[in-house]
Amino acid sequence: MAKLFSPDNPVWRVMGIVADFFLLTILWAVCSLPIITIGASTTAVYYVALKMVDKREGYIVKTFFKAFKDNFGQSTVLWVIMAVIGFVLANGMYICRQLDNSMAGVYFWIFLILGVLYIFMLNVMFALEARLATTVGNMFMMTFMVCLKNFSWVLFMTVMTVCVVIFGIFVFWPVLVLVVGAIAYLHAMVYRHIIFPKYNWNLED
Repeated sequence: MAKLFSPDNPVWRVMGIVADFFLLTILWAVCSLPIITIGASTTAVYYVALKMVDKREGYIVKTFFKAFKDNFGQSTVLWVIMAVIGFVLANGMYICRQLDNSMAGVYFWIFLILGVLYIFMLNVMFALEARLATTVGNMFMMTFMVCLKNFSWVLFMTVMTVCVVIFGIFVFWPVLVLVVGAIAYLHAMVYRHIIFPKYNWNLED
């Protein structure tokens, strides 16, 4: 009976991780409500997730808000720039679809390819922001570099994200209350064990 309620029991450990995912998802949703703060809240989620993978997250709420505050300025700038780029790409594809000529078709595919690269960079940028201290320009360059040099892993993370969200929307909606924390944690495992070691971006503060 003592083993059943032991903190080392695998069931309790799994439940603890699920609770952490739920808490991270709620924190992200609440802190993203002004929309413009989505970048800072996403960076904070990745910051906590990376520490969770390394088993040194401490108090999640305190760690989250510390990362949110420390990265607020640059994460917000990055998010605003990416939001503008996303709007331009989406608007370009929409306009090309409305035009009926061969050049419009060419431009549509150009916008589509750039859109895929944009999604990849959006999937990577705030994880790097949570780990690295650099300028906005360097962050864009490093994000682009990571996407190109780790294409298969970034594709895997992107597809995994889409699949989890679709599963939550169309199959089992309770997944959505865990989705942000769970995805960030799964991504963090890839970053921690595969991508970051390539560039000596270890997790020591």
